[in-house]
Amino acid sequence: MIKKYLAKDENIIAKIICFILLVFVYNFCMGCSNQIEKNTENDKIGNKYSVTDSTGTVINFEKKPEKIVSLSISTDEILIDLVDSKRITAVTYLADDPEISNIVDRVKSIPNRAYGNSAEALLAMHPDIIIAADFFKQEMIQSLRDLGLKVYVYKTPNNMEEIKKAINDIAVLVGEPANAEKLIRQMDSKLKSVKNKVGSIKPSEQKRVVFIRSNGVFYRPESSFMDICRYANVKDATEDLHYTQSGILSQEEVVRLNPDAFVIPVWNYDGKHDPVQMKAEILSNPSYQTTKAGKNKNVIMLPAAHVLAVSQYTVNAVEDIAKAVYPENFN
Repeated sequence: MIKKYLAKDENIIAKIICFILLVFVYNFCMGCSNQIEKNTENDKIGNKYSVTDSTGTVINFEKKPEKIVSLSISTDEILIDLVDSKRITAVTYLADDPEISNIVDRVKSIPNRAYGNSAEALLAMHPDIIIAADFFKQEMIQSLRDLGLKVYVYKTPNNMEEIKKAINDIAVLVGEPANAEKLIRQMDSKLKSVKNKVGSIKPSEQKRVVFIRSNGVFYRPESSFMDICRYANVKDATEDLHYTQSGILSQEEVVRLNPDAFVIPVWNYDGKHDPVQMKAEILSNPSYQTTKAGKNKNVIMLPAAHVLAVSQYTVNAVEDIAKAVYPENFN
């Protein structure tokens, strides 16, 4: 009888041990499976991927591009905050101009300058990818592709949200999406800071401005300057117009808009556009003298590197114009 019970107990113990071993083996195998899946996912992220540009062209990569060529000042500025400068083979010559570039010191180590007028010169750089704006000549883009080069064409942004999208798209292109998130957080932080200063200003109290260059006030139904003004709680007076076509406004039209201030960019790009002289010409113009801006001699000179930027640096223009129009809010 005792032997019978002992045999029965031994059988139960054996079953328990087998169960424990089965659980152990199961957990071990699941752990291995999860690790394999994790490694496979990492391989997908780290190696092959594809992107589609604004023209619908699909570009395939075996790995992140290491030799990047930029053909616009906007992508010069975006790239320098997304990738190590060692991965940038060329930026535009404008990146070296302190009046239009925000990255002069940061591009000194980049060896080449791209002018975009020679496919052979770009081919000689052996780029993994060339990034061009949608205003770049289609014939040149096709020539580069005919030479076997990868060309990514991005849509030129017209407002802050489109700038953020461009940053995200280019970050995906170069395999650095996390860096885009960081950059956009910095932009949002600057915009929030400005909003805290001027956000309480009512629409009826907003100052009216127009952006004027040497050839006059250029009107577009939607523009980056218009959007800059919105974030600064300033009214771009040309928003009152509802033309379907872009173009230079007549002086009579500008007078009717009656701005509180004229805004000009500080960029003497060819030695013939001295902003100080331009300011004097505006204030001496008999027609403009009849406006509020002319009567108060209110011409705001903003850094072109900010107000003409179509990159993360556009947020600096928001702060610039808010400070210039509402200085009392920043004391």
